[in-house]
Amino acid sequence: MHERQSCCNRTIKDVSTVQKTAEGVAVHVDQSVDAKKVFAIVENCQTGLCDCMSTQTKTKVTGMSVHQGENGKEIHIAGDLSSEEIVEAMARSTKTL
Repeated sequence: MHERQSCCNRTIKDVSTVQKTAEGVAVHVDQSVDAKKVFAIVENCQTGLCDCMSTQTKTKVTGMSVHQGENGKEIHIAGDLSSEEIVEAMARSTKTL
């Protein structure tokens, strides 16, 4: 887990870990993040409003969903993706959580 940032300037990369799964990639978001903000991130990606992912990465995504995990929300990203691609995308995110 990354070092905690204050509530007002942290982004998704500061409050999550990424794990490769059989279906794609899972992003484990810390429970301190409001669920509505997690859903908003996913909605932006699903509707093409997110500019974090490269065009090449976007073409690999076959689906996205949010689930309740043990320690917060989990974003499941389906497709032929590497965890590194998602970490790079999250590093470009400027949306504060």
